[in-house]
Amino acid sequence: MATVTTAPPPLIAQKRVNIVLSERAHSELLRLSKETMRSMTELIRLGLGLVKIAIEAERNNQRFIITTAEGDPVKEIILPG
Repeated sequence: MATVTTAPPPLIAQKRVNIVLSERAHSELLRLSKETMRSMTELIRLGLGLVKIAIEAERNNQRFIITTAEGDPVKEIILPG
């Protein structure tokens, strides 16, 4: 009987980025981190993902809208600039 072994999954290449935040932005990031029990890094990644969705919607002449559970619009996300 042959033994089959599998290689461990490859490591995902990571890059370090240093950012400068205002005191207010840092405090908000820290508060959200504690409130959601997510790391600051994870929150930055989530934010990047949301910005990507908003840019793609804008590019496709679509709107990025927050709705209630019933589908009623609450607010529209519009990127500055």
